[in-house]
Amino acid sequence: MDQIRNGFANPGTDYRALPMDFDYAKPVEFAAKLKDGKWGGALFNYPHGGPGYLLDQDGWDQYTAAVEALKANGLNVWIYDEMGYPSGSAGGRTLKDHPEYEAQGLFYGSTDIAMKDTKEFEWRVPDGKPFYAALCELDWNGRLSGDPVDVTDKIKDGVLKLELKPGSWRLMAFVQNRLFTGTHASITFGPYINVMDPDAVKRFIDITHESYYAHYSADFGKTIKAIFNDEVSLMNGFLTDDTQPHPAIGWYHGLPEIFRKRNGYDIRECLPSLFNNAGQVTASRRADFYSTISETVGENFFGQIRKWCATHGVASTGHLVWEESLIYHANFYGSVFPSLKELDWPGIDVLGCNYGCTSGSHTEGGPVTPKLISSVAHLYGKKRTMTESFCFVTKETPSEELFAHIGWQWVLGINSLTALSIESQYPQETFRRFNDYTARLSYMLTQGRYTADVAILYPIASVWSDFVPTNRHVHNLDDNPKALDVDEAWREVSYEALGCQRDFDYLDEDAILSAKVSAGKLKMGQNAYSVLALPHVTTLKYESLKQIAKFVASGGTVVSYATLPYTREDAGAPDEQRALVNSLWDAGRSGKGKVIHVETIPALRSAMAKCGQPDLRVKPGTPDVYYQHRVLPDGDIYFLMNNSTKPVSGEFEFRASGKAEVWNPYDADVTPAVVKKSKEMSAVKLTLPGRTGRFVVFSR
Repeated sequence: MDQIRNGFANPGTDYRALPMDFDYAKPVEFAAKLKDGKWGGALFNYPHGGPGYLLDQDGWDQYTAAVEALKANGLNVWIYDEMGYPSGSAGGRTLKDHPEYEAQGLFYGSTDIAMKDTKEFEWRVPDGKPFYAALCELDWNGRLSGDPVDVTDKIKDGVLKLELKPGSWRLMAFVQNRLFTGTHASITFGPYINVMDPDAVKRFIDITHESYYAHYSADFGKTIKAIFNDEVSLMNGFLTDDTQPHPAIGWYHGLPEIFRKRNGYDIRECLPSLFNNAGQVTASRRADFYSTISETVGENFFGQIRKWCATHGVASTGHLVWEESLIYHANFYGSVFPSLKELDWPGIDVLGCNYGCTSGSHTEGGPVTPKLISSVAHLYGKKRTMTESFCFVTKETPSEELFAHIGWQWVLGINSLTALSIESQYPQETFRRFNDYTARLSYMLTQGRYTADVAILYPIASVWSDFVPTNRHVHNLDDNPKALDVDEAWREVSYEALGCQRDFDYLDEDAILSAKVSAGKLKMGQNAYSVLALPHVTTLKYESLKQIAKFVASGGTVVSYATLPYTREDAGAPDEQRALVNSLWDAGRSGKGKVIHVETIPALRSAMAKCGQPDLRVKPGTPDVYYQHRVLPDGDIYFLMNNSTKPVSGEFEFRASGKAEVWNPYDADVTPAVVKKSKEMSAVKLTLPGRTGRFVVFSR
């Protein structure tokens, strides 16, 4: 506890924020200014673009001067791995002389034909290299009927010709072409690499990471602490408002082999289901496809870079693109879990800092975005997480907004900051206070072990089962209304859990399957969860459902919201899965545990509040206070954040014991607290001013 007191009062450089900038014209002066402002260093890249990127000696001389100036001041360097963003292109060098490494898609086109007589039919397929074309009969409901017939060999010079018999038919074509027009690449810095292609990623590493290491190997792991990558994605979702001719799915020439090894059948059998209702197989085939590309991106891009960084003594960090919606996840990654778990310090960007703002994208992410990051960190033993924040901050933005927004992110599990565009916006004294505050939060919220009793399923399979790629901007979420229902329910359940002071982690199905079930707990990493919430989950693997049944039988609690995981017609649930669902939910309990189903938000709120002994109880109740609990060998740290603009006063009951103190991260003040003991809780009367946070620290 004495060590933690000292760390709280004087947190070290590693806990301090880094601006994403450097003044190459005045390296010594700029580094001294950063030290005076109590920054922890800087995140920056090679200063020259164009053909000389990572080649011109003048650029390396400037970068060396920056590194040496920061080193002389005891500050850290994070390498930004790109000239612009998204990461991977290396200023265009990765694709130079290697056009085969560019991001690829399978573009989908279809046409329906009602034939009264047998005759020849012609159809121009989408532009590109045909991979697969199929003819399928339609039933009376417009769904695919029977097995598609491969007619790829009927395509010549972009035109498909074949003889059709009487009936209702759908012709489908999947054509390979570059993913560029209308994508993130088209509005940023040009053609982008295929992040599923390990050869493309290796070339990026050879050009970028190896160049930095060749120049600064002695500083890796010392002054140079991390390499940052930015907004990597499949490029599959469109980010311009111009409607594109055809929707697409992410593609890589090695994907058919990967898919067959993983799923045991030809990927061509899967493709029609990605854009059509193919009956009972639809959900399972969509899950096969999107889980395959998720793992491929995670392994071939993020995994390859993480392994390189581990070998060279630095951390791999950065963030994904448009993390705020499950539908975005499906577009850009399939699932974000395989990518995030390959980052040593997983992160997000939070571009604005207005009240309640979490991004510059078209949907409000709320707490789900930082919670995704911290959940992955908790599940896979990653001590640090990060955020890139404040892109839209100006001199007119009150500095109090910065403090409040850091507190909001940190209580949700972020614990390091890279700050974009603010290092010249405020006086040095403001930065000293701000960086001390951020560093105190970062230090305290990396001590001990995070703990939470509640897990919420990351319901990405329920999104996949109703997701069809669109040829419009991805912010048109209502193009996939059933998937949007899942997305919104996931967000609602997350808000309600936090508002009931039931902190949580997200678990994907892989985490649930790998968890150890014992004594009413799902044990994963250092944490154990006694409550599992299912937010509008329509689709689950049978193996996942069996694991959930085992969890309930051992004494765990399941709370399902809105639907049960077999309610959709095309979910493909076998008879035994339906029987297991019925046995769990009809009885409401199995063995020692219980299963609760609710269909309204008030009922959800009531159910969450009654699930076991809470870790924190606030009287009178309020949805505005979030908390994080960290367990020490001889004490407990609670961080409380009031997210409302008004003060919150009341009695705060903690599942902890011992002497308590209130630690103020704004000024390092420590005040003894009066503790009222009860059977399992310790009550402390507190007032939290609007949009501020406090630590309550127990010493046993």
